[in-house]
Amino acid sequence: MRTLTLLIFLSWVAAFGRLLLNLLLVPRLRSRAPRRAPLVSLIVPARDEERTIERAVRAFLAQTYQQLEVIVVNDRSTDATGAILAGIDDPRLVVITGEEPSPGWLGKPWALAQGSRHARGELLLFVDADVVYAPEAVEAAVAQLEESGVAMLSLFPRFEMHGFWEHVAMPNLSFFAFVFLPLWLGNRTRLPILGAGGGPGNLVRREVYDQVGGHEALRDAVIDDVALARLVRRGGHRSTFVRGDDFVSVRMYHGLREVIEGFTKNAFSAFNRSYLLAFVLALGTGLFHLFPYVWMLTGDLASIATVALISLIRLVLYVALGYRIDNALFGHPLMMLVWGWITLRSVWYTGIRRQVRWRGRTYDAKATKFGAD
Repeated sequence: MRTLTLLIFLSWVAAFGRLLLNLLLVPRLRSRAPRRAPLVSLIVPARDEERTIERAVRAFLAQTYQQLEVIVVNDRSTDATGAILAGIDDPRLVVITGEEPSPGWLGKPWALAQGSRHARGELLLFVDADVVYAPEAVEAAVAQLEESGVAMLSLFPRFEMHGFWEHVAMPNLSFFAFVFLPLWLGNRTRLPILGAGGGPGNLVRREVYDQVGGHEALRDAVIDDVALARLVRRGGHRSTFVRGDDFVSVRMYHGLREVIEGFTKNAFSAFNRSYLLAFVLALGTGLFHLFPYVWMLTGDLASIATVALISLIRLVLYVALGYRIDNALFGHPLMMLVWGWITLRSVWYTGIRRQVRWRGRTYDAKATKFGAD
């Protein structure tokens, strides 16, 4: 047992090192004007987004970057999304009435593909409908893309969280990204497996997007935003991950029920729907995330040190990202239990029952995949 607890402690030492490298080496978006100003087509898929669409679109239209068109694909919404969009009067706004997905397509990639076909821009910026941009966001992103010379830029946002359960569950996205992924290394290679993307903003050069097949190649991708970065890299191009939390914010879900429902469609897909991999990762979660909290009650020094180190890691990350400090110190076991339940639920629905439920549509999970892999 002493060997096991020591190995767990050493694994968290390595995780702390990854966190520090990521925080130090992953670039942050800075407010500055680009050397040139190509037309940017900002493309938003919107299905039943009456809660967020007006705030998001008005923020997009308030950008300081002038060479901009905003294309919103109203993806067969059944709520007031269409009426809200009709009430926004701006010549730069193009609203497309989306068609039902063609056979073999998931709804979101289909909406993005429709938007890209109407886009005139040299640069395409794919953004979810619940994301809010500060006025300088697009200008700063274009400047970063042009200076870096990469084919695609992905923006990491600030997560807006309200209430106990959102503060417990949502930071796991940041925790996983900065503590367990070598983001700093991914920015320095073209390995597809290290490609990182996200709904808060994928800015890609149009010629590269067309060359690698665009969303046509991602028609059945459940996690299409990450898949786009990997697709770009598979085409031999570079992509980079940038901290945009000073310019981009998103409240993905409202309350625990929405968090669980929203990520149920993704979790098992992230394991490539492998029951063996899901079991191994579940076992690892129990050992590395929960076991130290139980075993430290026996007085085991390695477990006590591990819990202290986990708390320190969370404290450093949460301070850097502006999250609640009390949750940093005490929320780790509960966060992992919530995500363990999400994973089990995802295995049941998307694995055993073969259902991917997404914005009121249900797909056969066997006809979907993580992305372009």
